[in-house]
Amino acid sequence: MNDEPVTEDAIGEQPLFDPVSREDFAAVDLDALTVGLRRLDRHALVDLFWSKVKEAQDAGDAVAERVYRLVSSLVGLHLRVEAEGDPFGLQWQSEARRTALPHDFSGDQSEVLADIAPTIRHPTLRARFADIAYETGVRRAGRTAIKAYCEVARRFADGSAELQFPEMGTRAMDCVKPLERCFMVNARIAKRGTLVEPLAETVRLAFAHALDARAYFPLTQIGRRVLQARLIPAEEVAAAAADLAASAVPDDYCLAVKECWQLAADAYDRAGDAEASREASIKAIEQTLAMVDTVTQSSAKAHWVKETLREFRALGGVPERVTEMRRRLRELQDMSLDEFGSFSVPLDGIDELRVQTFDEFKALSLSDAMRAMIGFSIPDDVEELKAEVLKQGREFPLSNLFAASYADHEGREVARGPSLDFQDEPTEAWYKEHGIRYLGIIRRYRVHGNIEPARQAVLERYSVNEQHLLPIVQASSFIPAGHHHIFSIGFARLWQGDYATATHLLLPQVENSLRHILQMAGRDAAKIEEDGIEGDRPLNVLLTLYRADLEVILDQNIVWQIDSLLNFRPGPALRNELAHGKLAWNEFYTDEAITACWMVYMLTLAPILRYWDSHVAPALDAMTSSGEI
Repeated sequence: MNDEPVTEDAIGEQPLFDPVSREDFAAVDLDALTVGLRRLDRHALVDLFWSKVKEAQDAGDAVAERVYRLVSSLVGLHLRVEAEGDPFGLQWQSEARRTALPHDFSGDQSEVLADIAPTIRHPTLRARFADIAYETGVRRAGRTAIKAYCEVARRFADGSAELQFPEMGTRAMDCVKPLERCFMVNARIAKRGTLVEPLAETVRLAFAHALDARAYFPLTQIGRRVLQARLIPAEEVAAAAADLAASAVPDDYCLAVKECWQLAADAYDRAGDAEASREASIKAIEQTLAMVDTVTQSSAKAHWVKETLREFRALGGVPERVTEMRRRLRELQDMSLDEFGSFSVPLDGIDELRVQTFDEFKALSLSDAMRAMIGFSIPDDVEELKAEVLKQGREFPLSNLFAASYADHEGREVARGPSLDFQDEPTEAWYKEHGIRYLGIIRRYRVHGNIEPARQAVLERYSVNEQHLLPIVQASSFIPAGHHHIFSIGFARLWQGDYATATHLLLPQVENSLRHILQMAGRDAAKIEEDGIEGDRPLNVLLTLYRADLEVILDQNIVWQIDSLLNFRPGPALRNELAHGKLAWNEFYTDEAITACWMVYMLTLAPILRYWDSHVAPALDAMTSSGEI
């Protein structure tokens, strides 16, 4: 059975599209199709041109079908401005199928795209033709791409573009991605210190718009480009950012205000005002501390106090604040173990089949979909699971008389399961082994009936990237300092269906995050060798020596799931298999690997569910006001 819906580019080993010549493009009027299209997000273009593919098929027009299919693949590419060396990614992929990548357009096709691009009126479509031509080696197309992206940004800023989701966010955020891409291309094609016209003018316009809109994140991102290119005097940037941050109201997202203060600090520093820069830096750190009041659990409060302590130490010169943070951290760590279920997830899963799940998630906003997704990762009740497998063991006793042997892909025995003596209580190892077998059926149902259709429904409306995940990972106490970008990239690849990358990024992080939350709960998980050197305990030791503590902090069922997926043999032992490079390509797309990755996602979201609506959702909604180009 094929569990994935067939989409326009899901064609296995076949070419994604046939080559399209200049004559083919001349036979189709692209401008006539887009003249009334005021939306500038790529989703509008994907929907438009894929509908035209179907119309051309029905009409038997092979030339038009060929053109529309290529354009559908072209606009379906996912622009990732945070990935400097690989800016265009897959819309989605599976073990055997994928959507288009830039190299699919290389060679003669790229030259054709470069020639056609300047003639296209719709700025997003023009930008995409030119940019892919540029990315595949046609350097002359770079200037066309920059000018087109600037038009996109200007139309968002001046209000002439129609938003995909007008009820969400601000237009300022929609200016960020096209301008970031402009700077990436400009750095490669223009002389050092110069900007291709009209980039400088467009950036100034976007900065002014973000300031007027009180849009913290976009102002910060655009402001850094303003400073880098010296488009506005540093002291003016500093004053604008500081004034906006100082006027923040209690409902404003603390971390967004923090970024604005940090921009002010950097701008003051560039202007040579060290005192003002330091004052702004302290105000930025105080926004980190303000996050303490947005959470209720002591463990989560301890996380933000620790972050504040780290930042004050890095700043230096504030010993009284460092002392205060140390005292508060100790108090919160002592309190945290008294809180049962700090990471428990009250959200109900959606127990529907694939079609029903797809339809339900297609109607959700991005923030609602991202929150609802964890419902499919809530672990099964361990006691109920044990009762079920014991019942089955007694119903089929012959299958349990002898120990099962488990071999790897090379035929070597890697584990041996325990046999069952019905005269005694089964061992924990027996319960784990048979529980994993039993859960295999349930996991397949959840992966293919819930997770995958939900993910695909979201990707039909949104281009999920690292920026969308940053408000989540920055707010989660599951993630220690310095690891936010690892998680944000890992989760972005997870949503995109790139499970090979997601597995490599996310699963090794679990061990360190467990040590982090143990530390936040006042439990030191380090080991001290005979020579006095401190070292970190590995995952299997954490799950043994600190299991009781972890079950208090996380919940017994979650700890059992971590153990069964990442550590236990004869289970999948994904952490060990990954660390030793033993997972083959297809194994990244197994139900176990997919379940494990989404388990990490659940662990990250669980601590922030209580303040999702007030803090996380507004940041996500601001990023999705128009969709992605």
